Amino acid sequence: MPQKIWKYPINTQDVNFVLEIPEGAKPLYFEVQRGVPTLWVLVNPKHKFEKRYFRIVGTGDIIEEDNLNYIGTIQLADGDLIFHLFECLRD
Repeated sequence: MPQKIWKYPINTQDVNFVLEIPEGAKPLYFEVQRGVPTLWVLVNPKHKFEKRYFRIVGTGDIIEEDNLNYIGTIQLADGDLIFHLFECLRD
């Protein structure tokens, strides 16, 4: 099946957010591109879209959820702000 890598800018102010991405998409990488936190995802653009749930956690923040899948960590403000991105897995 043909696949592509799509990127999604992420607003770190929205600690809980939803992305509509093709079914079966695989988050690959979370990094800052030109000052913008960005998530790269491997997708099959022919698949129908589904809602996927994500959470950003700062270092030292409390994590209460159990079903989280770690994606990556970024540093902003010359390393003064550290954010960790997780996907919230749903049953």
